[in-house]
Amino acid sequence: MSLVTLKTTAMTTDSVEVDVCIIGGDNHFVYKIPKHLHNAIAYDEMKENIEQSLSSHWKIQTGHYEENNSVVEYTFFIEDLFQLKKKGQLKLTIPYSILVGMFGEDEAIQLRFVASKLTNWTVNAKEWSSFGFAQPLTYLSEREYVYKGPVNELLQQRTGNFDGMIDKVQMVLRCVIYFSFILLQVVACLLLSRRLKKQLLQYPEKMHQYRKLSYMYQFIPILIIIAQIIFVVTSGLLTAFGLYFKPGIDLLLIVTPILLSIIVMPMVFVATERDVSKELWENMDVISTRHN
Repeated sequence: MSLVTLKTTAMTTDSVEVDVCIIGGDNHFVYKIPKHLHNAIAYDEMKENIEQSLSSHWKIQTGHYEENNSVVEYTFFIEDLFQLKKKGQLKLTIPYSILVGMFGEDEAIQLRFVASKLTNWTVNAKEWSSFGFAQPLTYLSEREYVYKGPVNELLQQRTGNFDGMIDKVQMVLRCVIYFSFILLQVVACLLLSRRLKKQLLQYPEKMHQYRKLSYMYQFIPILIIIAQIIFVVTSGLLTAFGLYFKPGIDLLLIVTPILLSIIVMPMVFVATERDVSKELWENMDVISTRHN
């Protein structure tokens, strides 16, 4: 197998970054290689060499590269990353020689593992810090473990055996909160639509401004939908669903609550418009009958 060796002149400032993204259905590796480290190696050739190394251990679903200002990103989607993925238990094995062995042993590298916030991991049955991994603070749905150093220190460890477990209690709790947004949306829409109806019945001349008034009263329901989206992104459910459920089911659980919240809002306010119009016409008929 033909492997690529990159020449780094300043190890403290120049490094290759490798991201291992353990996120469920779309697990992938991302190699971020500074352009000046490619030397005379074409990007296509670099992609083929990395893919050749990875395919000796994993089944590569797709691979592509993207050229940015200073780096070239090579992304490879891994179809069979997990050795075990059942009922919240996760297990995967990563031989470092296959993952980063295509680079020179003295090269500087940043290896980053990205997983769901709702998963707890150990590597080789030990804490990550014992292998030189730091855990930076993250604000979104992922948890990160980052190693910075020369490639040969990783190669000395040979293989990383990663054991993960989804925190089911936290996952269920956050699922309850996530689905509760639908109930909150229904309550908010009903209360606000009643206030709108009361205002229009009290001031019928505003009926021709119904659409404008309706948009004003829908502001809070829209905020609830935005909060619902932010919650599913930051809570870790996005990645936890992908790790716990089969492909398709995870997408259904993510999309359905948001879709229901979006559907509830126009349904309630359209029904309110019909009710107000009906009552106004009935009131006009009563007034006409009295005059006659």
